[in-house]
Amino acid sequence: HATFELGATWIHGSHGNPVYHLAEDNGLLEETTDSERSVGRISLYSKNGVAYHLTNNGQRIPKDVVEEFSDLYNEVYNLTQEFFQRGKPVNAESQNSVGVFTRDVVRKRVKADPDDTEAVKRLKLAMIQQYLKVESCESSSHSMDEVSLSEFGEWTEIPGAHHIIPCGFIKIVEILARSIPESVIQLRKPVKCIHWNQSVSKEIERVADHNSDLPKEDKGSDVFVECEDCEFIPADHVIVTVSLGVLKKRHESLFHPRLPEEKVMAIEKLGINTTDKIFLEFEEPFWSSECNSIQFVWEDEAESESLTYPEELWYKKICSFDVLYPPERYGHVLSGWICGEEALIMEKCDDETVAETCTEMLRKFTGNPNIPKPRRILRSSWGSNPNFRGSYSYTQVGSSGADVEKLAKPLPYAESSKTAPMQVMFSGEATHRKYYSTTHGAVLSGQREAAHLIEMYQNLL
Repeated sequence: HATFELGATWIHGSHGNPVYHLAEDNGLLEETTDSERSVGRISLYSKNGVAYHLTNNGQRIPKDVVEEFSDLYNEVYNLTQEFFQRGKPVNAESQNSVGVFTRDVVRKRVKADPDDTEAVKRLKLAMIQQYLKVESCESSSHSMDEVSLSEFGEWTEIPGAHHIIPCGFIKIVEILARSIPESVIQLRKPVKCIHWNQSVSKEIERVADHNSDLPKEDKGSDVFVECEDCEFIPADHVIVTVSLGVLKKRHESLFHPRLPEEKVMAIEKLGINTTDKIFLEFEEPFWSSECNSIQFVWEDEAESESLTYPEELWYKKICSFDVLYPPERYGHVLSGWICGEEALIMEKCDDETVAETCTEMLRKFTGNPNIPKPRRILRSSWGSNPNFRGSYSYTQVGSSGADVEKLAKPLPYAESSKTAPMQVMFSGEATHRKYYSTTHGAVLSGQREAAHLIEMYQNLL
């Protein structure tokens, strides 16, 4: 049985990566690529072959043109890292936006190249938008225009190879859960509200008086987790691991008393959007054996500024389809990527519409009108899932790593002997300054909060 990952796909890097070490120690690994960054990280399924950059006129862009453009794009990508890493000042023209800066610099360099014909320049200008779509899927932003240029370089890549887990990323969760008694993990038990700081929540005692599930001695607990089924669970500490998307949507009702203004501001300033996958299974491959991905380049986007489309053109945000490799494991399957508001529109469509639309797109770009519809389709819906409301976080224009720290800061803030410390703690990928958007960032953030508790109790001894 093949595993198709609707969520996390790769372990990014190995040196000191806790997810890598868990997978390695438990024999789950298969290497997929060398340690070099490729644009994007999201084309790492295949060990061999090349990406086919196709235009909406059904032409393949020559390999040498793609390589030249890729080198230029990577050069400018490295420049975007330097604003944070070297403290370079950001000029006003860039609007502190990765997308605006990248588009502007790459465009100027393409236009100034004396060796290229006008036709080649036009192809390269159109490729800018395609590469930025790939980058948006990696960042899980609506567009790279929304990603902060001054903060972009704080995200840190762990050195070493990228890996997939053939038997599924879920195995990592199962390994982590092994040491926890099954009776302690309660699934399908949504939380309605976290009541904290007992000094200001007399209301709980009032409610608790009517709650037969609550032992009398627990009424003095600092925190209560109120579940949708009306059960109140007393706690000394609660570690909140919900996504930034859920916090954005529900922070007002999820905490009583409400969160401090500083934390609310951090939640509102940091960014999260949706990156979705669309898997298409075909009877036979219509692509050549050397093709590891199909990248969609719209020639009419050579001079585009924005990457927002009318609802009916949502498919123009699909940046590529990767070939799942090896076919002996997966069959003949393509994995498409789409992000932002257009991903949310895709989520609202039915399977038939998405399969039909993707097939038409593949026919158009390959110039092959005979591509059959896929046998099956499977896709994610992270944006509309109420338990996630997005895929993962990014540093939005106007936010910084300081906001990540504010998001991670435990409650209550006041250092007073009258209030119990660390009643409500926060972890999850969005609370890690360097490794946000990754599974290792999520794991490390959980370990960080556990370490805070261990340290506190050791100091009490």
